[in-house]
Amino acid sequence: MSTHIALEEMTRMMPNSVGHYFNDAEAETPVVASTRPGLFARIAKFVAYVMEIPHRRAVLNELYSLSPHELADIGLTRAELPMVFDADFVASRLGGNRSNPQARAASRSFYAA
Repeated sequence: MSTHIALEEMTRMMPNSVGHYFNDAEAETPVVASTRPGLFARIAKFVAYVMEIPHRRAVLNELYSLSPHELADIGLTRAELPMVFDADFVASRLGGNRSNPQARAASRSFYAA
């Protein structure tokens, strides 16, 4: 016999076969949801943080060089300078909590500068 039978037809004809395990349909492929970032994402985040340190140090040095009057003009005190890069502190200074979309966007743009 030289009749060609598709794999799907063969699995229907032989219900005890293992052919259904080799079906490449995406609907049958289980999707694993990751609840936390992978190893490379965490490493990349750490590397980005380490590469940001010189920029942060330069900004803090610049802020520490300002007089108390100049700090008051921009709404800071010398005691608040170590918290300048804290996202919660930035969000609270921008009028709200971190759930405020405008405060989150401003804190992201603050860190990007």
